[in-house]
Amino acid sequence: MSVVGCRKKSKDIGHKSKINNLNLITNNPELTTILTDNWQPTTEKQMFEPLKLRAKTAPNRILFGAHCTNFATDNLPNQRHAAYYAKRAAGGAGIIVLEESSIHPSDWPYEKAIKGYDERIVPRYRQVAEAVHPHEALVLAQLNHNGMQASGHVHKKVVWAASAIANPATMEMPKVLELSDIAACVAGFGTATRLAIAGGLDGVEINAGQYSLLRQFLSGLTNQRQDEYGGSLENRLRFMRQVILAVRQAAGSGNVVGLRLSCDEYAPWAGLKPEDGLEIAGLLCASGEIDYLVVVTGSIYTIHATSPAMHTPTGQSLELAAQVKAVAKGVPVFGGDNGLSAPIANEWISSGRLDGLDMTRALIADPDLPQKFQAGQVEQIRPCIRCNQDCVVRSPLNQVVSCIHNPEAGYEQQFPALEKATQPKRVLVVGAGPGGLEVARVAALRGHQVAVYEREKEAGGTLRLAALAPTRAELNGVIEWRLAELRRLGVPLELGVEVTPELIEKLQPDVVVIATGARRRPSEIPGSNLPHVIGPRNLLAGKAAGSGWAVVIDFEGYQAAINAADYLAAQGRPVEFLTEDFFVSMQLGALQELTPWYSRAAASNITLSPLTVVVGIEPNSLKVRHRFDTSEQIRVIEDVDTVVMVNYDLPEDSLYQTLTERTLKLYRLGDAVAPRRVTQAILEGQRIGKQV
Repeated sequence: MSVVGCRKKSKDIGHKSKINNLNLITNNPELTTILTDNWQPTTEKQMFEPLKLRAKTAPNRILFGAHCTNFATDNLPNQRHAAYYAKRAAGGAGIIVLEESSIHPSDWPYEKAIKGYDERIVPRYRQVAEAVHPHEALVLAQLNHNGMQASGHVHKKVVWAASAIANPATMEMPKVLELSDIAACVAGFGTATRLAIAGGLDGVEINAGQYSLLRQFLSGLTNQRQDEYGGSLENRLRFMRQVILAVRQAAGSGNVVGLRLSCDEYAPWAGLKPEDGLEIAGLLCASGEIDYLVVVTGSIYTIHATSPAMHTPTGQSLELAAQVKAVAKGVPVFGGDNGLSAPIANEWISSGRLDGLDMTRALIADPDLPQKFQAGQVEQIRPCIRCNQDCVVRSPLNQVVSCIHNPEAGYEQQFPALEKATQPKRVLVVGAGPGGLEVARVAALRGHQVAVYEREKEAGGTLRLAALAPTRAELNGVIEWRLAELRRLGVPLELGVEVTPELIEKLQPDVVVIATGARRRPSEIPGSNLPHVIGPRNLLAGKAAGSGWAVVIDFEGYQAAINAADYLAAQGRPVEFLTEDFFVSMQLGALQELTPWYSRAAASNITLSPLTVVVGIEPNSLKVRHRFDTSEQIRVIEDVDTVVMVNYDLPEDSLYQTLTERTLKLYRLGDAVAPRRVTQAILEGQRIGKQV
C-alpha cells in the first residue's frame, strides 16, 4: 500500500484507525489524518514543493531544527556535527538548523554549547556546510542567548536576565541586564550572524522560543522592567526589533533570517498567551526582515511543552501555528511539533494550513523519512515514539544525542553501511522483545537465514506490556516497526514456543542469540510473597486481583512504577505511590516528564508518598514508616487488596547458562545480560547482528 497523505471527506473524526503500521500513532484525532472509512488516500505531496527564502531555495518544507547534541569540542562544531547533519540532508530534509550558537560570552548554557561569537567557528561552520550542501539542503545557524535559563555553574559567572526573577529550574538569581549589556547582546547577534555567513551557511535562525533571553524580554512573566525595554508591548518588543535589524544587516539582503517564536507560554496569569503570540508574530512579520517563522510553545514553567513526550497529544501547537500563518503577512510559517509522523505533517502542509513542519525528533529516529515517504514506503519509516529518552540531552550528564530505536543517531561515523555476510549462517534468536527483533532484522539484512522464537503468544516482551499503560501506546512503534521489517525480509516468527536445549539440538543453528529478557527480583520485605503482591508486568497483563485500594512500591524511580499507577488509576482504583527517595520518580526530570506525571497524579487522586519505607505487608494492609524517623513510628495503610512491587529486575539467563557448555556460537543481549532500558537492548541487538 502506497500512501502519501490523506484527505478528509467529512467532519466525522471519531473512528479508530484500521491501519496499524503506517506510523500514524496519536492520541488526538482532531489533529491527525488517520485512514478510516471517512478518509481517502491522496497523492498530494506539497511537503516536497520547493520553498523560496530570499535568494535561497529550500528543496522542500521539512525542517531539521536546532537541538542540543553535546558533540562539540572546545565549544565549536566538528566533523561529528557534519556527519550528523549530512545524514539528515542526504535523507531528504530541506532545511538544516544547527545546534544553537551562543552570541555572547555571558551565555554558556551547558558545558558543550557552541560559541557562535568565536572567530574560530568560521572554518568549523564551513566544514558542516560542505557536508550538507551537496545534498541541496539549506543549512542555518541558530543564534541564541539563554538569559536566566542558562547556568552559572558552567562558567562560574552570573547569568543575565531581563529582570530579577530566579530560574525556577535552578533557583539561580540572575543579574539584570543594564542598557550596555543589551547593546552588547544586540551587537553579539550581529557578530554571530557575520561569522555564520563567512562560514558558508545560508543564513541564521533567531531563537525566541524555549531557553531564550529574547522570549524572556517579550513576556510579562519574566520582564518586569520599568525602562524603555519593559511595560508596554512596544517596549518589550524593542530588544527583539533591535536584534532582528542587526541580524538582517549582518546577513545581507540575500541570506535567510528565520525566527523561532514561543506563542504560548501556558502561564496565562502573566506570560505570553495565544492572542499575544498572534499579535507579536504579526508585528514582527510586518517588518519584512523575517524570512520564515517557526511557532513553538512553552516557557520557564513548561519546558516539557516545547518537545512534548507521549503523555501529550500530538500536534498540540499546530492549530496555533495555523492561526499565526493567517497574520504572518505572507511569511512562511512552520509548525513546531517535531515528533509528527510524515503523513500527518504532509496533511498540514497540503491543506495549506502551514508552509512547513519542524520534524527534528522524527528525523533523529529515521534520517531517511523524507525519501521513504516520497517513495510511498510509509511502512518502512522508523517512527518517533516521542519518548525523549535519548534525544533530550541538555543536562549535566553531557549525554550525546541519539534515539532509543535508532542507535546510529549521533554515532554516524561509527556505523558504516551494512555489509552482506560472506558466509550466510542459520541464526536462531530466542526472545522477541525489542533487542531480539533488532538482531534478527540486522542479521537478515546481511543475508543470514534467521528465525525468531518467543515463549509468549505475542511479540514485544516487557515493552509490549508497558504500552498498555495510559499515555504509553506509542511504545508499540518500536515493536510494530521491527515486526513489519521482519515480515518484509521474510523472517519467520514462532510464537508460544518455549526454546529448550533439545529444540536447539533439533534445529541445528549455527548461531544462537539469547534475548530472553528479565525476571522479577525477590524482595526481602516481610509479606512480599503474598498472592496479592505482584510485579508491574503481571499487573499490565491483567493478573491483578481485587478492585479496591492499591499501593505501588517504587525502588527504581522510573517509568515502570508510573505505568502501574496510571494503569490502576485508569480503572478507577484509589492508589498510593510509595518510594524511599526524596521525591517520587526521581529519574524523570531528564525526560521532561516529571511535571506532566505529577499533574496526572493529582488529577487521578494518586497519593504520592516519598521518604517512605515499607516495613511489612499483610494480607489487607501495609506497615510503613518515614525514612528518617529515628523513633520508627509505624503508619498502617488499611484495606489494600493489590500491591505492585517495582524493583530492579534480574536477568532471565538460565537458558544461556545452560548453553554455555555447548560448542555453538552463542550471544546474549539486553535484559538477559543486565536489566536496563530499551535503548541498550536495541543497540546490543544491532551490534550482534553485525557480528554474526
